[in-house]
Formats: sequence, structure tokens, C-alpha cells
Amino acid sequence: RPEGTLLDAALRAGFRPRVAHVVAEWTAKQGYVAAGLGVALVPALAAASVRPDVALLPLCAQDTPARAVYAATAPGHSLSPAARAFLR
Repeated sequence: RPEGTLLDAALRAGFRPRVAHVVAEWTAKQGYVAAGLGVALVPALAAASVRPDVALLPLCAQDTPARAVYAATAPGHSLSPAARAFLR
């Protein structure tokens, strides 16, 4: 959960944020940030769609969250040689 990741990062930095709202929808998150009502973690894939009134600041390398990525396959179907090579 993104809000858990953000809370963990804040606690490691030595403070506990006051959480009044948790918003799941991306455009709503940007609205809260632009209004000065909060912060959000932004995945690199979404960085290009950030509103002009929202600033992106890089995280320190040791605090950068990682995202698990999985390959979705159909159960019982063999992978093509290209797919097998890609997943190695």
C-alpha cells in the first residue's frame, strides 16, 4: 500500500505525519498536493502526467521504494521461447 510506504519512510526520517485523508485516485492525490494538503509518492511511469502546479523531488537512493513486477501468464499454457528468454 502506498500510504504504508510513505508512513514507513516518514518514520525512518524521524517524524510521524498527521494523516487526515487517504486518497487512492491519482488525480485526486495531485489535487491535494497542489492545494498544499499533503504529499504523495509518484512512480516514475506517472511522472510525465504530473500537473504543472505539483513539484517532483527525487528521493534519497536508500529510501527509494521498490516495486515488485510479475509476469502474468495463462495457467497450463507453455511460454514461447522468446518469453522464456525474457523472463530469465
